[in-house]
Amino acid sequence: MPTSKWRYTTELITACSCDWGCPCNFNARPTHGYCNGAYGLSIKKGHFDGTDLKGTKFVWAASWPGAIHEGRGTCKILIDKDASQKQRTAIEGIVKGEHGGLPWSIFMNTIDHWLPVSFVPIEWNFDGANSSYRAGTEAQATLTPYRNPVTGVEASAQILLPDGIVTKEINVTATQTFAVFSKGLKYAEPGHYGFYAVSEHTNE
Repeated sequence: MPTSKWRYTTELITACSCDWGCPCNFNARPTHGYCNGAYGLSIKKGHFDGTDLKGTKFVWAASWPGAIHEGRGTCKILIDKDASQKQRTAIEGIVKGEHGGLPWSIFMNTIDHWLPVSFVPIEWNFDGANSSYRAGTEAQATLTPYRNPVTGVEASAQILLPDGIVTKEINVTATQTFAVFSKGLKYAEPGHYGFYAVSEHTNE
């Protein structure tokens, strides 16, 4: 049982290599048979024991050769360089699943190779379907509304996941840019699936 209690509410910007909507949300296999994806988070309020996590930003990027649940993943964690030492330690432990809680205690079991954590400047813009982030030179994602393939008109959709582990409500977008360029983990997957949300994660 985890001994350190943690909880946070966060803005969430997500991008991956699947088609819009992402089959993984419906327990289906990824569009291209593999998954390259990243979660960008900016915590609005939260705590890890006595450490205030408000304002902490980080990116959790990974690649799996098959479906996520089949494992063999490689993961890179990028934490805002402005985070305090206590915040850095708390975030690294949380997202590696060391303190239990969702979603990280599930994801940890799919990762075989943890790359060294980096501390980089993170630029964050949470603006609905036009949200974006940049984590130094190692990761970036820019969301954009997805469009009707015939008319080119912008479209929108929401996915409700009552049992979702990352979030219960997804605001679906496409991606204008999405790339991870870090030692040991490199890919570019623009023009695919993205979403934004506000979510709560906890082990309490």
